[in-house]
Amino acid sequence: MRDSVLNVALGMHAEGTWRRSAMWQIAAAAGVSRQTLYNEFGDRDGITQALLERETEWLLDGAVRRWRQVRETGAEHADSLTAATCWVLEASHSHPLLHDLLTGHGHGGAGASGGRGLAGVMTDLCRRLTDTVGPGGLPGSSDQLRAVEAVVRMTLSYLLVPAESPQLARSQIAHAARNLLPD
Repeated sequence: MRDSVLNVALGMHAEGTWRRSAMWQIAAAAGVSRQTLYNEFGDRDGITQALLERETEWLLDGAVRRWRQVRETGAEHADSLTAATCWVLEASHSHPLLHDLLTGHGHGGAGASGGRGLAGVMTDLCRRLTDTVGPGGLPGSSDQLRAVEAVVRMTLSYLLVPAESPQLARSQIAHAARNLLPD
């Protein structure tokens, strides 16, 4: 039921109809009663918060998954970091709600004030990536942690001020990762 409601809310955000939708419309589209929505989420803001949390987790889990996939091929940490951060960049560009969360541009009522906000997402992303940068998947050294944070910050800056092309952003991120995070 929860996922059904959140999927409906995500669709409404994408269509730009979230702001104009009433709880009864959300309930009808999700196939649940209005009372069920109130019991589960409290109100529309509760639905938005739950949606932002779910989508943020999807983004963060995807970045870590991408890091591990590349690392398992024997690639260097810098290549894994590049893959993870570029995945964040690409995923957020194709996901309007996440893009708005990370850039602070309100889309249908959600923005940087919802969920963890940009600072919280950046902090969580840095923590999750640095937890795997050390030997055997252990946390890395302080230099490695600073390198990961710098590349994550650079990636998020490309969300706020896009490069001329996605290829240029990826190239710049890879260059920084290689220089800051040698194996």
